[in-house]
Amino acid sequence: MKKPIVEVLLASEKRKNVLLLLMDGPKEMELLLESLKTTRTALLPQIRILKENHLISKLYGDTYKLTTIGKLIVEEMVVFLRTTDMFGENRDYLGTHLIDFIPSYLLKKLPQLGSCNIIDISICDFFDAEKDLLEKAIMSKHWLQITSTIHPEFHEFYVEMIEQDTDVSVIISPEIYEKLKHDYYDDFKELIDIKLISFYVYPKSLEFVSFILADQCINFRLFTQEGKSDNKKILICSPNALEWGKELFEYYRRQSTPIIEI
Repeated sequence: MKKPIVEVLLASEKRKNVLLLLMDGPKEMELLLESLKTTRTALLPQIRILKENHLISKLYGDTYKLTTIGKLIVEEMVVFLRTTDMFGENRDYLGTHLIDFIPSYLLKKLPQLGSCNIIDISICDFFDAEKDLLEKAIMSKHWLQITSTIHPEFHEFYVEMIEQDTDVSVIISPEIYEKLKHDYYDDFKELIDIKLISFYVYPKSLEFVSFILADQCINFRLFTQEGKSDNKKILICSPNALEWGKELFEYYRRQSTPIIEI
C-alpha cells in the first residue's frame, strides 16, 4: 500500500528538498547529493519513493526531473510551506494580534514576502526607532504611511523628508485628524499648505496602530486582540514587499478623502 501523498511530500526532509531542488529544472544525482550534503546510499531510497509515486522520473543517465504531476503538486507545496513559515513561525504573535484589516487577497499574498521579524520597541521611541526606515525612504524617495497615532515631533520628521525630495503620502484616522487640527494646528496647516505631502483621512477608526512602507521594507504595529497597542512591531524587508505594500496603501487610499485644506 502506497503512502498518502502528503506523507511522501513532507514526512522526509530529503524527499521534500529533492522536490524543491528539481523545481528549477533537471539535476544530476551528484548535484543533489552535494546540495543535500548526503550520500547516494541515503538518498536512493527516497528517490525510489518519489519515482514510485510518479513525482519524479529519470531523464537520462543519472539525471532526474519533476514529472508533470510532480510540478503541479510541488508548486502547491511551495505555497503551503511559505504560508506555514510565515504564520507558523510567528503564530504566537500573529495569533494574539488583529490582522483582519488586511484584505483577504493581500493576506493570501503575505507569505510571498518571506520571513518577518518581530521586534520589541518602546512606544515612546516612535520615530527614533524608525531611523533606518527614514534612511531607506530618503534613498528610495518614497514614504507611504497609514497611522492611528502621531508623534509630537511629526512636523520635523516630515520636513526632513521633504528637504530630501522624498515623496510622502500619509493616511490618518479620523481621531488623529481631529487631534492634529486641535492640538497641532499650525504645524499641520503648514504641511497641508505647502502641498509637498499628500494627506488623506480614512473615514473609520483604523484597526491597527500604523503601517509604513519605505523602500523595500514594511513596518507594522498591530493592536492586540483586546484592541490595545504594545511594544512590538513587525519588520518585513524583501523585493516583494514594495509592490505588496503599495497595494495595501492603495486599498486604504481609495476609501480615504484627500485633505486639501484645514
